[in-house]
Amino acid sequence: MVALLAQAPDEATRLLQEYVRLDTSNPPGDTRKTADFLAGVLEREGIPVTRYESEPGKAIVYGRLTATVSPPAGNAIVLLHHMDVVPADRAQWKTDPFTPTIRDNELWGRGAFDMKGQGVAQLMAFLMLKRQRVPLARDVILLAEPDEEVGGAAGARWMIANHYAELDPEYVIDEGGFGSREMFAPGKLVFGISVAEKKIVWLKIRAEGIAGHGSQPIEQNANDHLVNALQRLLAEPPGARNVPAKDSIVEIMRTRVGALAQNKFTNAIQRSTISLTWFTSGVGDPPKINVIPSIAEAGLDCRVLPGTTRDQWIADVRRRLGDPALKIEVVNESDDPIVTPQDTALYRNLESAILRRHPEAIVTPILIPYGTDSNAFRPKGVKSYGVFPAILPADAVAQMHGDAERMPLDAVAEAAQVLFDALRATVEQK
Repeated sequence: MVALLAQAPDEATRLLQEYVRLDTSNPPGDTRKTADFLAGVLEREGIPVTRYESEPGKAIVYGRLTATVSPPAGNAIVLLHHMDVVPADRAQWKTDPFTPTIRDNELWGRGAFDMKGQGVAQLMAFLMLKRQRVPLARDVILLAEPDEEVGGAAGARWMIANHYAELDPEYVIDEGGFGSREMFAPGKLVFGISVAEKKIVWLKIRAEGIAGHGSQPIEQNANDHLVNALQRLLAEPPGARNVPAKDSIVEIMRTRVGALAQNKFTNAIQRSTISLTWFTSGVGDPPKINVIPSIAEAGLDCRVLPGTTRDQWIADVRRRLGDPALKIEVVNESDDPIVTPQDTALYRNLESAILRRHPEAIVTPILIPYGTDSNAFRPKGVKSYGVFPAILPADAVAQMHGDAERMPLDAVAEAAQVLFDALRATVEQK
């Protein structure tokens, strides 16, 4: 433990700087250089590395620490993170997003938070298991994948479809929860471990009308029909299972934490939500102001609480739009949510490791509003937990995918230590 605490900050900072410097914006999501980087770190430690390319440029890499105790206590633990990041608008950044910059002990750069910082924390914990020769009663795998930011078809889902037998894990540790003194409840230190996700339903709404001259308004204006329908939709709260069930993860969280803070994160985990994310219309480039277009389209990012099916949700959206002529297309849909049980050795060891560092903390399972690669593993029966086990300031959490994305460097070292403690306790248990 002392060795990890002494080495982690400087080594983790150096690794995170190198990692963020490699641009893996998706699209195109080319992860070959980051796979080379991680493979190099692992191979220098004498750790066997396996590499695949699901499609051109989409590299996948994993290292394995093989069980040293026989017979093994169970199947592998997979430390999972994605190498791809969302694009960055350089014009809106105060620093270059791919020139990692340290300010006030925070590393700024695209991917520092989502999720290369957590990847480095996992890497440090993984390396220390090897360096400290921890007896392993099960395999531990560090798996880095592409494509998570666009659904994971060429990443986690490809790996599961083509090479699942090589992993065959009992547990996955992924992104999702974290520790905060502000985000979950006012004045309380809360660590959330995600055990479920909301269902993702991305919809395209299309209105069709008649084209014409802008000087002569018509009733069949596609823009008018779509705008009016969207106003009706967004003015009414979602009706399809918008309230969590009594035995839901949200209710468990409320019982443990008490009154939740009022912010966009806690709002999103307590109800089904819709965000209007794009609207496109017009004729020409740039669009002609004096032309009424015949087609208008909008994109809706819907995140649906467990218990509501896709068909129930679309029926509710259609009712609220109030225009049967509109066409609704499902652009993307995640699996129906599966809740990972909390009565497991790994969950208990994560909780214990957090409480040893923060005895005053409340540790609770949480539902997260966004999607992760864990959602591909849970249908296989894998116990998947999402957690960055360190305290994060609310402003850093808010900048995930933002123009000031950053990661507190102390948090990376703390997360590495907690992960190492929880992993060691789990892999040593018979």
